[in-house]
Amino acid sequence: MKALVHDDYCGIDGMRLDTLPDPTPGPDDVLIEVHAAGINPIDWKVRAGHMRARFDLAFPDVPGRDVSGVVMATGENVTGLKNGDAVFGVCPPNRWGSHAELVTAEAAILAIKPSGISHLEAASIALVGCTALSALEKTATINAGMRVLIHAGAGGVGAFAIQYCKSRGATVYATCSARNTDYVRGLGADEVIDYTKGDFAVGLSEFDVVYDTMGGDTHVRSRAILKSGGMLVCLNAAPVPDDAPVRDDISVETPLVTYLRADGERIAGLIADRAVEPSIGEVFSFSDAIDAYRLSETGHARGKIVLQLK
Repeated sequence: MKALVHDDYCGIDGMRLDTLPDPTPGPDDVLIEVHAAGINPIDWKVRAGHMRARFDLAFPDVPGRDVSGVVMATGENVTGLKNGDAVFGVCPPNRWGSHAELVTAEAAILAIKPSGISHLEAASIALVGCTALSALEKTATINAGMRVLIHAGAGGVGAFAIQYCKSRGATVYATCSARNTDYVRGLGADEVIDYTKGDFAVGLSEFDVVYDTMGGDTHVRSRAILKSGGMLVCLNAAPVPDDAPVRDDISVETPLVTYLRADGERIAGLIADRAVEPSIGEVFSFSDAIDAYRLSETGHARGKIVLQLK
């Protein structure tokens, strides 16, 4: 099979397209013919060695977590899936590898692809959907009338989060750069804040929930705009200063993100109800996968970057 590989922790110049042996599914796995695969920031951050304390890679490594494709073979213990099923999901840590023509994955993490969306759309929404729902449905509870601020509203997670919160009846504020304000407003944001013009927090207060995917100084300033009893739900992508001010009247939570079949089925249900729609920014052919990574590493991609393999 053709695969995108790297032989060590490295920059983008250490990646290449190569031919590897076809993988063989274990007893609880399925073999997937990959039709489309999403690119997420975690893919290149792991490759670059930024997360070595959490993920110890075996080389050559094939990156890629989001996947949508067709089941080609099943392990002896697999139930609920069969050859020919169109599936989507997120390959778990240390078993990723969706940036290849074939990948094996545990059957328990895969859901049937909604019939109303393409493989490209399905590959764009699994990881971002699981990430957003872990924060805004399983950790915080978004209800009608709430005031919610979503950071990085133009990114994949932000786009899903805005749509989800609007479907729950919340008033949604979102931060983004000037070039993305119309896009973010089109997702349903009631108020869009251009973070390049200064401190996003000036003039803001009394939020029920802030969803912080940035960390660092953004995290610190987000605490000040919550109302008493509010919640800051965060991924802490950048380190938070040790001397950050503490507020005893708010809660700060880091959600546990899961990638199970039930999570995929929940996302499929939201799509069927038209509560959310996939937000694809750019599509690249598999032969141009390295260029797709270059775009992702700029940190300025709009929506999700997706590789098309079929």
